[in-house]
Amino acid sequence: MFTGIAAILALLYFLRDILIPLVIAFVLVVIVEAVVDAIKRHWPGAPAWLVSWIAGVLVIVTAAGGIFVLAEGAVQMVGQGPALASRLNGLVQDIGRALHLSVPLDLQSLIGQVNVRQVASVVLSGVQGIGGTVILVVIYFGFMLAGRRRITRKFDQIARSSGPSSPNRLVERAAADIRTYMWVQTVTGAMITLAAVLAMMAVGLNNILFWTVVFFLLTYIPNIGVTIGSIAPALFALLQFPTAWQAVVIFGVSQVAALVVGNVIYPKMQAETQNIDPIVTILALSFWTILWGLSGAFLAVPMTLMLMMIFGQFESTRWITAALSNDGKPDFAKKL
Repeated sequence: MFTGIAAILALLYFLRDILIPLVIAFVLVVIVEAVVDAIKRHWPGAPAWLVSWIAGVLVIVTAAGGIFVLAEGAVQMVGQGPALASRLNGLVQDIGRALHLSVPLDLQSLIGQVNVRQVASVVLSGVQGIGGTVILVVIYFGFMLAGRRRITRKFDQIARSSGPSSPNRLVERAAADIRTYMWVQTVTGAMITLAAVLAMMAVGLNNILFWTVVFFLLTYIPNIGVTIGSIAPALFALLQFPTAWQAVVIFGVSQVAALVVGNVIYPKMQAETQNIDPIVTILALSFWTILWGLSGAFLAVPMTLMLMMIFGQFESTRWITAALSNDGKPDFAKKL
Protein backbone atom coordinates (compact mmCIF):
# COMPACT_ATOMS: atom_id res chain seq x y z
CA MET A 1 0.00 0.00 0.00
CA PHE A 2 2.74 2.44 0.97
CA THR A 3 4.72 1.58 -2.16
CA GLY A 4 1.65 2.18 -4.31
CA ILE A 5 0.91 5.52 -2.62
CA ALA A 6 4.53 6.61 -3.08
CA ALA A 7 4.41 5.64 -6.75
CA ILE A 8 1.16 7.58 -7.27
CA LEU A 9 2.61 10.68 -5.58
CA ALA A 10 5.74 10.42 -7.72
CA LEU A 11 3.64 10.18 -10.88
CA LEU A 12 1.54 13.16 -9.81
CA TYR A 13 4.70 15.20 -9.27
CA PHE A 14 6.77 14.20 -12.29
CA LEU A 15 3.79 14.28 -14.69
CA ARG A 16 2.46 17.58 -13.35
CA ASP A 17 3.17 19.40 -16.62
CA ILE A 18 0.72 17.04 -18.33
CA LEU A 19 -1.80 16.53 -15.54
CA ILE A 20 -2.28 20.17 -14.50
CA PRO A 21 -3.54 21.31 -17.96
CA LEU A 22 -5.76 18.20 -18.07
CA VAL A 23 -7.42 19.00 -14.73
CA ILE A 24 -7.76 22.70 -15.62
CA ALA A 25 -9.40 21.73 -18.92
CA PHE A 26 -11.82 19.44 -17.06
CA VAL A 27 -12.76 22.28 -14.69
CA LEU A 28 -13.28 24.59 -17.69
CA VAL A 29 -15.56 22.01 -19.32
CA VAL A 30 -17.55 21.85 -16.07
CA ILE A 31 -17.86 25.65 -16.14
CA VAL A 32 -19.01 25.50 -19.78
CA GLU A 33 -21.71 23.01 -18.81
CA ALA A 34 -22.88 25.39 -16.09
CA VAL A 35 -23.01 28.26 -18.61
CA VAL A 36 -24.91 26.02 -21.04
CA ASP A 37 -27.51 25.24 -18.37
CA ALA A 38 -27.87 28.95 -17.59
CA ILE A 39 -28.34 29.84 -21.29
CA LYS A 40 -30.90 27.06 -21.77
CA ARG A 41 -32.93 28.35 -18.83
CA HIS A 42 -33.15 31.81 -20.41
CA TRP A 43 -33.29 30.61 -24.07
CA PRO A 44 -35.05 27.23 -24.02
CA GLY A 45 -35.53 27.01 -27.79
CA ALA A 46 -31.87 27.55 -28.72
CA PRO A 47 -30.08 24.80 -30.71
CA ALA A 48 -27.83 22.67 -28.51
CA TRP A 49 -24.78 23.11 -30.75
CA LEU A 50 -25.15 26.91 -30.76
CA VAL A 51 -25.49 27.07 -26.97
CA SER A 52 -22.38 24.90 -26.55
CA TRP A 53 -20.36 27.09 -28.90
CA ILE A 54 -21.50 30.30 -27.20
CA ALA A 55 -20.62 28.92 -23.77
CA GLY A 56 -17.25 27.59 -24.93
CA VAL A 57 -16.26 30.83 -26.66
CA LEU A 58 -17.39 32.86 -23.63
CA VAL A 59 -15.28 30.81 -21.22
CA ILE A 60 -12.23 30.79 -23.52
CA VAL A 61 -12.38 34.54 -24.20
CA THR A 62 -12.78 35.30 -20.49
CA ALA A 63 -9.87 33.03 -19.56
CA ALA A 64 -7.66 34.42 -22.34
CA GLY A 65 -8.44 38.00 -21.35
CA GLY A 66 -7.59 37.25 -17.72
CA ILE A 67 -4.29 35.61 -18.70
CA PHE A 68 -3.36 38.58 -20.91
CA VAL A 69 -4.08 41.09 -18.14
CA LEU A 70 -2.12 39.00 -15.64
CA ALA A 71 0.91 38.61 -17.91
CA GLU A 72 1.04 42.29 -18.84
CA GLY A 73 0.52 43.45 -15.26
CA ALA A 74 3.08 41.00 -13.86
CA VAL A 75 5.78 42.40 -16.11
CA GLN A 76 4.98 45.93 -14.92
CA MET A 77 4.97 44.88 -11.27
CA VAL A 78 8.35 43.16 -11.63
CA GLY A 79 9.82 46.41 -12.94
CA GLN A 80 8.68 48.16 -9.77
CA GLY A 81 10.18 45.51 -7.47
CA PRO A 82 13.41 47.36 -6.52
CA ALA A 83 11.50 50.59 -5.79
CA LEU A 84 9.04 48.66 -3.60
CA ALA A 85 11.86 47.04 -1.63
CA SER A 86 13.46 50.45 -1.07
CA ARG A 87 10.12 51.95 0.03
CA LEU A 88 9.46 49.14 2.51
CA ASN A 89 12.97 49.45 3.89
CA GLY A 90 12.41 53.17 4.47
CA LEU A 91 9.14 52.49 6.30
CA VAL A 92 10.82 49.88 8.52
CA GLN A 93 13.59 52.34 9.38
CA ASP A 94 11.01 55.02 10.22
CA ILE A 95 9.24 52.60 12.56
CA GLY A 96 12.54 51.75 14.24
CA ARG A 97 13.34 55.42 14.82
CA ALA A 98 9.81 56.06 16.12
CA LEU A 99 10.24 53.26 18.66
CA HIS A 100 13.68 54.66 19.72
CA LEU A 101 15.38 51.31 19.22
CA SER A 102 19.03 51.10 20.18
CA VAL A 103 19.82 48.98 17.12
CA PRO A 104 18.80 50.43 13.74
CA LEU A 105 15.95 48.48 12.19
CA ASP A 106 15.88 47.63 8.48
CA LEU A 107 14.11 45.24 6.15
CA GLN A 108 17.07 42.88 5.85
CA SER A 109 17.27 42.38 9.61
CA LEU A 110 13.58 41.38 9.67
CA ILE A 111 13.22 39.02 6.70
CA GLY A 112 16.80 38.43 5.62
CA GLN A 113 18.43 39.11 2.31
CA VAL A 114 15.93 39.36 -0.56
CA ASN A 115 17.33 39.06 -4.06
CA VAL A 116 14.94 41.21 -6.06
CA ARG A 117 16.51 40.18 -9.37
CA GLN A 118 16.10 36.51 -8.54
CA VAL A 119 12.45 37.02 -7.58
CA ALA A 120 11.88 38.97 -10.80
CA SER A 121 13.53 36.21 -12.82
CA VAL A 122 11.24 33.59 -11.26
CA VAL A 123 8.14 35.68 -11.97
CA LEU A 124 9.14 36.37 -15.57
CA SER A 125 10.00 32.73 -16.23
CA GLY A 126 6.60 31.78 -14.82
CA VAL A 127 4.90 34.25 -17.14
CA GLN A 128 6.83 32.86 -20.10
CA GLY A 129 5.92 29.29 -19.10
CA ILE A 130 2.22 30.10 -19.15
CA GLY A 131 2.21 29.90 -22.94
CA GLY A 132 2.93 26.17 -23.12
CA THR A 133 0.43 25.39 -20.37
CA VAL A 134 -2.28 27.44 -22.09
CA ILE A 135 -1.71 25.57 -25.36
CA LEU A 136 -2.13 22.21 -23.64
CA VAL A 137 -5.21 23.44 -21.77
CA VAL A 138 -6.80 24.63 -25.03
CA ILE A 139 -6.04 21.30 -26.74
CA TYR A 140 -7.46 19.24 -23.87
CA PHE A 141 -10.42 21.59 -23.53
CA GLY A 142 -11.28 21.39 -27.24
CA PHE A 143 -11.16 17.60 -27.35
CA MET A 144 -13.13 17.23 -24.10
CA LEU A 145 -15.79 19.70 -25.19
CA ALA A 146 -16.16 18.17 -28.64
CA GLY A 147 -16.11 14.55 -27.48
CA ARG A 148 -17.94 14.69 -24.17
CA ARG A 149 -20.95 12.79 -25.57
CA ARG A 150 -18.73 10.17 -27.16
CA ILE A 151 -16.84 9.75 -23.86
CA THR A 152 -20.15 9.41 -22.01
CA ARG A 153 -21.30 6.63 -24.35
CA LYS A 154 -17.94 4.91 -23.97
CA PHE A 155 -18.23 4.95 -20.17
CA ASP A 156 -21.73 3.55 -20.44
CA GLN A 157 -20.50 0.69 -22.63
CA ILE A 158 -17.56 -0.08 -20.32
CA ALA A 159 -19.58 0.03 -17.11
CA ARG A 160 -23.03 -1.10 -18.27
CA SER A 161 -23.22 -3.61 -15.45
CA SER A 162 -21.44 -1.53 -12.79
CA GLY A 163 -24.63 -0.17 -11.27
CA PRO A 164 -24.52 3.02 -9.20
CA SER A 165 -20.70 3.10 -9.13
CA SER A 166 -20.18 3.30 -12.90
CA PRO A 167 -17.42 5.64 -14.10
CA ASN A 168 -19.95 7.76 -15.94
CA ARG A 169 -21.96 8.39 -12.78
CA LEU A 170 -18.79 9.15 -10.83
CA VAL A 171 -17.71 11.73 -13.41
CA GLU A 172 -21.18 13.28 -13.48
CA ARG A 173 -21.32 13.53 -9.71
CA ALA A 174 -17.78 14.93 -9.49
CA ALA A 175 -18.63 17.48 -12.18
CA ALA A 176 -21.80 18.48 -10.30
CA ASP A 177 -19.89 19.01 -7.04
CA ILE A 178 -17.13 20.97 -8.77
CA ARG A 179 -19.73 23.09 -10.58
CA THR A 180 -21.44 23.89 -7.27
CA TYR A 181 -18.10 24.69 -5.64
CA MET A 182 -17.09 26.97 -8.49
CA TRP A 183 -20.46 28.74 -8.34
CA VAL A 184 -20.18 29.37 -4.58
CA GLN A 185 -16.57 30.56 -4.87
CA THR A 186 -17.39 32.78 -7.86
CA VAL A 187 -20.32 34.52 -6.18
CA THR A 188 -18.62 35.05 -2.82
CA GLY A 189 -15.32 35.94 -4.49
CA ALA A 190 -17.06 38.53 -6.68
CA MET A 191 -18.59 40.14 -3.57
CA ILE A 192 -15.24 40.44 -1.80
CA THR A 193 -13.51 41.58 -4.99
CA LEU A 194 -16.12 44.29 -5.54
CA ALA A 195 -15.50 45.71 -2.06
CA ALA A 196 -11.73 45.62 -2.58
CA VAL A 197 -11.97 47.27 -6.01
CA LEU A 198 -14.15 50.06 -4.62
CA ALA A 199 -11.50 50.70 -1.97
CA MET A 200 -8.76 50.74 -4.64
CA MET A 201 -10.76 53.17 -6.75
CA ALA A 202 -11.48 55.38 -3.74
CA VAL A 203 -7.77 55.83 -2.95
CA GLY A 204 -6.75 56.05 -6.64
CA LEU A 205 -4.54 52.96 -6.93
CA ASN A 206 -2.89 52.39 -10.30
CA ASN A 207 -3.41 49.25 -12.44
CA ILE A 208 -6.84 48.52 -10.95
CA LEU A 209 -7.75 46.09 -13.75
CA PHE A 210 -4.68 43.97 -12.99
CA TRP A 211 -5.35 43.96 -9.25
CA THR A 212 -9.01 43.13 -9.87
CA VAL A 213 -8.11 40.01 -11.85
CA VAL A 214 -5.43 39.00 -9.33
CA PHE A 215 -7.71 39.51 -6.33
CA PHE A 216 -10.62 37.64 -7.90
CA LEU A 217 -8.46 34.66 -8.89
CA LEU A 218 -6.92 34.50 -5.41
CA THR A 219 -10.38 34.17 -3.86
CA TYR A 220 -10.47 30.65 -5.32
CA ILE A 221 -7.60 29.67 -3.00
CA PRO A 222 -9.25 28.69 0.29
CA ASN A 223 -8.34 30.34 3.59
CA ILE A 224 -5.28 32.32 2.49
CA GLY A 225 -6.21 33.63 -0.95
CA VAL A 226 -8.05 36.75 0.20
CA THR A 227 -5.28 37.64 2.65
CA ILE A 228 -2.64 37.45 -0.08
CA GLY A 229 -4.92 39.39 -2.40
CA SER A 230 -5.24 42.12 0.24
CA ILE A 231 -1.54 42.40 1.02
CA ALA A 232 -0.27 42.63 -2.59
CA PRO A 233 -2.17 45.79 -3.69
CA ALA A 234 -1.62 47.34 -0.26
CA LEU A 235 2.15 47.00 -0.69
CA PHE A 236 2.07 48.71 -4.07
CA ALA A 237 -0.15 51.42 -2.59
CA LEU A 238 2.76 52.12 -0.23
CA LEU A 239 4.97 52.56 -3.29
CA GLN A 240 2.52 54.81 -5.13
CA PHE A 241 1.54 57.14 -2.27
CA PRO A 242 3.75 59.03 0.20
CA THR A 243 1.41 58.17 3.08
CA ALA A 244 0.35 54.77 4.40
CA TRP A 245 -3.37 55.28 5.01
CA GLN A 246 -4.24 54.29 1.43
CA ALA A 247 -2.65 50.87 1.95
CA VAL A 248 -4.42 50.50 5.29
CA VAL A 249 -7.78 51.28 3.66
CA ILE A 250 -7.28 48.71 0.88
CA PHE A 251 -6.20 45.99 3.29
CA GLY A 252 -8.82 46.84 5.92
CA VAL A 253 -11.79 46.99 3.54
CA SER A 254 -10.77 43.71 1.89
CA GLN A 255 -10.46 41.94 5.23
CA VAL A 256 -13.76 43.31 6.55
CA ALA A 257 -15.55 42.23 3.37
CA ALA A 258 -13.97 38.77 3.61
CA LEU A 259 -15.01 38.54 7.27
CA VAL A 260 -18.64 39.45 6.52
CA VAL A 261 -18.94 37.22 3.46
CA GLY A 262 -17.07 34.35 5.08
CA ASN A 263 -19.18 34.33 8.24
CA VAL A 264 -22.62 35.39 6.96
CA ILE A 265 -23.04 34.55 3.27
CA TYR A 266 -20.58 31.75 2.55
CA PRO A 267 -21.82 29.29 5.24
CA LYS A 268 -25.39 29.57 3.96
CA MET A 269 -24.35 28.94 0.35
CA GLN A 270 -21.99 26.12 1.32
CA ALA A 271 -24.41 24.36 3.68
CA GLU A 272 -25.67 21.92 1.04
CA THR A 273 -22.62 21.81 -1.20
CA GLN A 274 -19.25 20.60 0.08
CA ASN A 275 -19.03 18.39 3.13
CA ILE A 276 -15.30 18.89 3.76
CA ASP A 277 -13.64 19.42 7.12
CA PRO A 278 -11.95 22.87 7.35
CA ILE A 279 -8.73 21.28 8.57
CA VAL A 280 -8.79 18.94 5.59
CA THR A 281 -9.14 21.98 3.33
CA ILE A 282 -5.94 23.46 4.79
CA LEU A 283 -4.11 20.15 4.50
CA ALA A 284 -5.32 19.71 0.91
CA LEU A 285 -4.16 23.23 0.09
CA SER A 286 -0.68 22.48 1.47
CA PHE A 287 -0.51 19.04 -0.16
CA TRP A 288 -1.50 20.09 -3.67
CA THR A 289 0.59 23.26 -3.49
CA ILE A 290 3.68 21.18 -2.72
CA LEU A 291 2.90 18.81 -5.59
CA TRP A 292 1.70 21.24 -8.26
CA GLY A 293 2.71 24.70 -7.05
CA LEU A 294 0.33 27.63 -7.52
CA SER A 295 -1.89 25.60 -9.84
CA GLY A 296 -2.29 23.04 -7.07
CA ALA A 297 -3.47 25.77 -4.70
CA PHE A 298 -6.29 26.67 -7.10
CA LEU A 299 -7.18 23.01 -7.77
CA ALA A 300 -6.88 21.76 -4.16
CA VAL A 301 -10.60 21.65 -3.33
CA PRO A 302 -11.79 20.26 -6.72
CA MET A 303 -9.15 17.52 -6.54
CA THR A 304 -10.14 16.69 -2.95
CA LEU A 305 -13.81 16.52 -3.96
CA MET A 306 -12.98 14.05 -6.73
CA LEU A 307 -10.87 11.90 -4.39
CA MET A 308 -13.64 11.86 -1.78
CA MET A 309 -16.07 10.83 -4.49
CA ILE A 310 -13.87 7.92 -5.57
CA PHE A 311 -13.04 6.75 -2.04
CA GLY A 312 -16.72 6.84 -1.09
CA GLN A 313 -17.66 4.20 -3.66
CA PHE A 314 -15.65 1.33 -2.17
CA GLU A 315 -16.16 -0.30 1.20
CA SER A 316 -12.43 -0.58 1.88
CA THR A 317 -11.81 3.15 1.40
CA ARG A 318 -15.12 4.64 2.52
CA TRP A 319 -13.61 5.42 5.91
CA ILE A 320 -11.23 7.86 4.19
CA THR A 321 -14.19 9.81 2.81
CA ALA A 322 -15.78 9.84 6.28
CA ALA A 323 -12.53 11.15 7.80
CA LEU A 324 -12.24 13.89 5.19
CA SER A 325 -15.88 14.97 5.53
CA ASN A 326 -17.07 17.66 7.93
CA ASP A 327 -19.79 15.68 9.71
CA GLY A 328 -18.37 12.17 9.28
CA LYS A 329 -21.47 11.09 7.35
CA PRO A 330 -20.76 11.43 3.64
CA ASP A 331 -23.68 10.56 1.42
CA PHE A 332 -21.93 10.26 -1.93
CA ALA A 333 -23.00 6.66 -2.41
CA LYS A 334 -26.68 7.50 -1.89
CA LYS A 335 -26.50 10.48 -4.22
CA LEU A 336 -25.05 8.35 -6.99
